[in-house]
Amino acid sequence: MTTYEVRPAVLADVVRLAEVHVQVWREAYAGIMPAEYLAGLDPARNVEPWRRSLVDPVPGAVVYVATADGELVGMSAAGPTRDEPPDPAHELYAINVLAAHHGTGLAGQLIDSALAATAGDAAVSLWVLEVNARARAFYARYGFAPDGRTKRHLPTGVVELRMVRPGR
Repeated sequence: MTTYEVRPAVLADVVRLAEVHVQVWREAYAGIMPAEYLAGLDPARNVEPWRRSLVDPVPGAVVYVATADGELVGMSAAGPTRDEPPDPAHELYAINVLAAHHGTGLAGQLIDSALAATAGDAAVSLWVLEVNARARAFYARYGFAPDGRTKRHLPTGVVELRMVRPGR
């Protein structure tokens, strides 16, 4: 039986965080984003941004990791919104779980941990690829709904839509 744990990320996690982040994007966005873009993602280029997010975090931002038998298999990040205007004030930046661990409850634990540490019961937003029906359904189970705002993912042009969970 696999033992799962969700905990705050530590500096020793940065290399694996970068690897998982890229692997999840390749798994989740195959057929949605251009194959050449996904193939060009390099975990080594993501190590430094993850390191910075842990060493010098944005005030109010958090990163959590999920492990399976001690191996990092997922992550979540949340904090102050990056949107203008800053309403709602909180944003779920990312939630990634390797496909081999879908259906284990890890994604729910990651979202709950990140939002409890940042937004509490306040309203929170996130951006999701418009055509990613699986992710949109997952977020809907956690009370998120599209609010009508869209933007384009700059490197690929794929449309993202914003979803918001109202305050509770």
